[in-house]
Amino acid sequence: MTKIADTQFTAINLKTALLVSAIAAGDLVPVYDATAQAWKVIDVNDLGSDAEVAAAVLAAAGTSTAAELNKNDISAQAETIAAAGAVSIVLKNSKLALVGAGAVTLAAPDASMYGIVKTIEMTTDNGDVTLALTNVNGGSAATTCTWSAVGQMLVLVGGTSKWQVVAEAGVALT
Repeated sequence: MTKIADTQFTAINLKTALLVSAIAAGDLVPVYDATAQAWKVIDVNDLGSDAEVAAAVLAAAGTSTAAELNKNDISAQAETIAAAGAVSIVLKNSKLALVGAGAVTLAAPDASMYGIVKTIEMTTDNGDVTLALTNVNGGSAATTCTWSAVGQMLVLVGGTSKWQVVAEAGVALT
């Protein structure tokens, strides 16, 4: 079998001491391959000796970024937009709270956003907020989305090159 490079993988987020003490020859360990952006299961025998396994797990435990660890934390996946400008394609929830009326933009999704649900909701009404639907498909032949009241929401899902409208609640698609 081919030996796997220790630095190529990030271990699943478990307490390192428990993970290291629980590993035995022949065990399968879930790891994240950051290069391929995919989870894999490897046999610890492929890593080599127990010392190499422990070193790989300990090294991997220190390589997780805050974004990776917070991927399912809703509060860490939200942003509040207070001024006209770009809406994040990475954060899943965008709250519109512009100081006055204005326009926001949304870039096309990248490969990491494929299948990810994105919500854009007006949380503070200080005037209408518009979004040109340049990178959005679905719902209708609309070219603009307008929020005019608190609670209005547009729900999108990332596609291969554009966002797809899944639902709209109160927004005007024109």
